[in-house]
Amino acid sequence: MPHMSISRFGFALAAALVLQAGLVTSAVYLTRHVDEAAPQELGKPVMAAQIEFLADAVKRNAARIAAHPQTLACFVSGAPGICQAQAANLQALNQDATVLFVTEGQRQLLPGFLPGDTRLLLASAGHGSGAAAAFTLSMSHPVTDAGGRRLGDVIVEQSVPQLQALFDTLPLPNDAAYAELQQGAPGDITVLMRRGNQAIKRGTRPALIALAGTPWRIAVWRPVVPVAERLAPYVLGWLAASLVVAVLVAATTLAVRNRVADNLRTLVKLVNDLRQQRLRADYPVSLSEFQAPLDTMLKLGRVMLGKQKEVTSAARLDHLSKVNNRRSFDEKQKELFATLKDGWTHSLLILDIDNFKQVNDTFGHEAGDQFIVKFGNTLKTCLRSSDFIARLGGDEFCVLFPYTPLDRARELARRLRENMPESVELIPGVTQKLCWSGGMSEFSREDREENEALARADAALLEAKRDGRNTTRIRAA
Repeated sequence: MPHMSISRFGFALAAALVLQAGLVTSAVYLTRHVDEAAPQELGKPVMAAQIEFLADAVKRNAARIAAHPQTLACFVSGAPGICQAQAANLQALNQDATVLFVTEGQRQLLPGFLPGDTRLLLASAGHGSGAAAAFTLSMSHPVTDAGGRRLGDVIVEQSVPQLQALFDTLPLPNDAAYAELQQGAPGDITVLMRRGNQAIKRGTRPALIALAGTPWRIAVWRPVVPVAERLAPYVLGWLAASLVVAVLVAATTLAVRNRVADNLRTLVKLVNDLRQQRLRADYPVSLSEFQAPLDTMLKLGRVMLGKQKEVTSAARLDHLSKVNNRRSFDEKQKELFATLKDGWTHSLLILDIDNFKQVNDTFGHEAGDQFIVKFGNTLKTCLRSSDFIARLGGDEFCVLFPYTPLDRARELARRLRENMPESVELIPGVTQKLCWSGGMSEFSREDREENEALARADAALLEAKRDGRNTTRIRAA
């Protein structure tokens, strides 16, 4: 399975977000745009409401005339005098309108009413509305007797001279739109008025606005916007959103990658420090996800270093006397010898316990071991913390005096002998006098090897033993 990097993950995330932005943009486009070939519904303009109000007024006027008692008397009697009197009254009250009384069965005008366009009016009577002329509203209302029998119709014709002015107030969606005021059924449409660019009419279907109570309707054509123009704002919006998403994801990915890299470097630094058997005071990380693993590694590292130090200390110490062993002594001696070229001076003292073999032979090895332990503890107690104490083997010990001239070391050896107890208890009931012989020397810049000073001190020790023991001899370079 291929490894997934942070950069690849960021690229995949950016691609997913860009695709999602494209789907959202497509959804918005589809919800806001319908097929241009389908008719569009428009809100009713003010001029349409005004025409409908006028038509309703004509209709209510026809209803009032039909309900008038003298109108009923005219239809019941058919007397010319009654009908002519009612015609005169209606003429006086409706000077800008034409009123007709039409009988039900014979479809004839009653006496006293001017015929006008009688054929058209009779054809439309009883059907609610009609038009006698292009800009004239015609409304009819039935006349019934007390028993509900229909006697005929009252027809009111009302001219609409301001229709052109009202149509001119029609707000078109934009300057390139086209509108018509129409009348008639589909297939037999009469265009009464026009506005706008008629070329837009070709290839599109109009949005229709019905004018209630009239034979008219308004048809509005909108220009067909090319698909490229319709899509352009959405494509630009999608590209802008994609650019923002790409920049944000790239910045976030880069920041996360840098932080992860920094935290990984911190973990590598911790591992390297553990290899060198050391730990720093702090290992800062910037991501909380790395804190728990780092804390765990630190705890394990401290335990591991503690055990390593214990093992290292045990490997450098003599198992019996708990002072440095011969290996540690050789390393320290080599280290001090290397500083001679810088002008430093160091001294050393070899100590040998007097009569140690007699203790082993007389009281056993357990007592001899206790003698070694007690002698090592005495050296650590009576010498300086900077002095290096080591057991070279058997009952032979050596003390290195770093950065100490031979004269000063001789004084320290004298104080050691004075401060040591006269005897030590080895095992219960067994006490042994504590005496030792010593040989001293000083590291010299003339020495070619680091153990030449040790050889001179060892020769001085032999001299001290030959001179009766319990004494210290010195052999200079």
